[in-house]
Amino acid sequence: MQRLIKSLPQLILAALILTACNLPFGSSLSEADAVRTSAAKTVEVLRTEAASSSVGAVTLPPINTLTPLSPVTPPTQMPQPSFTPPNTLIPSKVPTATLQPTSTFVPIPCDRADFVADATIPDNTYIAPGTTFTKTWTLKNSGSCTWTTAYALVFASGEQMGGQTLTNLPGNVLPGQTINLSVSLTAPSSAGAHQGYWRLQNAGGGAFGWGINGDQAFWVLINSGSSASTGTTSSSGFAVTSVTIDVSPKTLTTTQANCAAGVNYVYTANITASAAGTVTYEWRKTDGTVMASDSLEYKSAGTQEVTYNYSYVQTGIGSFASQLVLYINKPNHQTFATGGTFTLTCN
Repeated sequence: MQRLIKSLPQLILAALILTACNLPFGSSLSEADAVRTSAAKTVEVLRTEAASSSVGAVTLPPINTLTPLSPVTPPTQMPQPSFTPPNTLIPSKVPTATLQPTSTFVPIPCDRADFVADATIPDNTYIAPGTTFTKTWTLKNSGSCTWTTAYALVFASGEQMGGQTLTNLPGNVLPGQTINLSVSLTAPSSAGAHQGYWRLQNAGGGAFGWGINGDQAFWVLINSGSSASTGTTSSSGFAVTSVTIDVSPKTLTTTQANCAAGVNYVYTANITASAAGTVTYEWRKTDGTVMASDSLEYKSAGTQEVTYNYSYVQTGIGSFASQLVLYINKPNHQTFATGGTFTLTCN
């Protein structure tokens, strides 16, 4: 059947040709009409043949038609797993950075001494008036430079008591070594306590002494009179028998600006007297400079407390040691120095 369908156009064309050839010559039909008539007959013949064919009616294959696509349903969004953040610890207190203390480097000065001991004539030794004696200090070279014979022991302040103003060192003293330095003195003729202050001097003429900064003087303190009791007790038995000194703060670290403005130190002294009487006293630097003076009235033997505010000014940077001493003018003419040293660090 498919072959018949495929050859249908060729058959129609052949029929047309044959029909045209069979038309009677001189027919009244026009050539076009004759062609149309022949074609119609041919088609009719073909229909008859097709109808009588055992194959049956020709069924043409259906024409493919586009089947509309059903709407695309987007894929169902799968639920994303919910993320539960881990428990967040909320600090109850925000930690603060703690500054670690930093060590302050204090350079060792070239020239500095440490007082080791009074090799002779301890404080308040009795010396008869007009008597010559030799005062000897044991000192240590705690600086970084060697003391040479160009260095000297020099008088600083107070009572010179006939001593030489300058005495050269007898030999070299390396850093860390000790030396005994002496000066020949004469006890004054007046009764009472007598004190003189001394320092060292380097080859360039610069004076230095003990302490962190190497600026503290060392001293000689004697009592003279007609007897060993002169200057320590009076005819009435009234005297200062002891003095204890304290300073606050003993150590302090602060800014250089505060040091330059002046740091206040509170000195406290407990003065014990043996009987009723009047005590006069002075707060002094170790070089003999008087900072303040006052008096106390004792109605009987006992102890009284005195205080003094000392403003210490330091313009440098580093650690500095200093102190005040208490000088009992009357009745003792005696210096008490234990307990009044402090250290100030300026950053």
